[in-house]
Amino acid sequence: MRSTLFLGLLTVVLGCFHPVRAQPRIYTIGLVFTDRVDAGALPAHLRRQHPVFIRDINRETRKIFAALGRFRTLRLQSPSQGDDPVYQGAKSIDFIAHIFLNKAYKTYHNRILYYYPGERAFSQLDGGPSDESSYEVISLPAIVGQLEVKLVDPHKNKIFWSALRDSSAIIPYDEKLFLYNTWKYPGLSHPGLVRAFLADILRLQVANPRVERALNVSERWFISKPSSDIEVSKGLFRGLAADLASDLDANLPLEGHIAAILPEQKGKAHVRLNIGARHGLTPRMRLDVWRPQPSQQKVGQVEVVELDSTTAIARLRKIEKKLKKRGEGLQKQDRVISHKRPSRKSL
Repeated sequence: MRSTLFLGLLTVVLGCFHPVRAQPRIYTIGLVFTDRVDAGALPAHLRRQHPVFIRDINRETRKIFAALGRFRTLRLQSPSQGDDPVYQGAKSIDFIAHIFLNKAYKTYHNRILYYYPGERAFSQLDGGPSDESSYEVISLPAIVGQLEVKLVDPHKNKIFWSALRDSSAIIPYDEKLFLYNTWKYPGLSHPGLVRAFLADILRLQVANPRVERALNVSERWFISKPSSDIEVSKGLFRGLAADLASDLDANLPLEGHIAAILPEQKGKAHVRLNIGARHGLTPRMRLDVWRPQPSQQKVGQVEVVELDSTTAIARLRKIEKKLKKRGEGLQKQDRVISHKRPSRKSL
C-alpha cells in the first residue's frame, strides 16, 4: 500500500516538473574583445589603469547577457584584428558578440565664460582682471570613449547587426587649480603647478591635434586630479557597455515554445507560450512558429495578445499553405521565435 502511494506521488511530481521546457532556449554567445586604443598616448595614471577598464567592460558585457536570461557566454579568441577576423572555436556556438574599444583618451573641451558690466576678465599684463574683455575661453578636462559592437552569425559568416556608442564626460576639477596658457602667458603660472601637470598636458597635445587646437585658443587650462580621471573613466566605460543591453536584446533571437493549445476565440486559434515579458515579449509582438526537430518545418506566425512576466497568450495570424491543405495547425511544443523586435528602451 505504501509503495503504491509513493509511486503515485512520484508520478504526479515528475509529470508536473519540466525544468527544461519551462525556460526559453538558451543560446551560446561567444564574446570577443578587441582593444584598439593606443595606451601609450594616455597620461601615466590612465595608462596603468587601462587593463582595469578593459576588464570592467568585459564584466559589464557578461552581466548584460546574464540579465537577459537566455544566453550562456564563452570567451573566444580572434587572432585577426582586421575587419574580417577569424574566430577560433566558433563552430560550437550560436552567435558571436565582438566588442571593440575604439577610443579611450583624455582630452580638453573649451567653454566660454561671458563677463557682464561690473565684471572684468583675466589680463596678461598684471595677472588681474581686464575692463576690455567681455568673455574668456577656458579648457576643461574630459574623458572620451567609443565602443563598437558587431553581432556575427558564425555559421553564415555574416555580421547581422552592429552599432557604435560614443560618449564624453567632463572630469570634476578645482576652479582654483589651473595653468594659464603657457604659450600666451609664459611664467604666469605657479612653478609647482607647471612641474606637476604641464608634462601630461603637453603629451595630450602631441597625441591629439584637437587637444592642441583647444588649448591654443584658451586662456586657462583647468586641471583634474588623477583619482578623478580614473573614477570618471570607469563610469563612462561601464555606461557605454550597459547602454548596449537593450539593442543586444532586440537583435538576438528570443525562442520559446507553445506550452498549451487553448480554445478558439472569434474563430482564431489561441495558444499559451512559455515565455513572457521578463524574456522580452511585448503586446502585439509577432513570432514565427516552427515544428521541432527533426521536422524543422515552418508552421506559421502568431501574435501576442496577453502576457505576464513568464507566459503569454498568442493568437494565430497565418498558417503555411501546405499545412493548411492537410488540415494541420499549431501543436504543443512547436517552437516560437522572434529574430528581431523593437528595443525595450524605444517602447
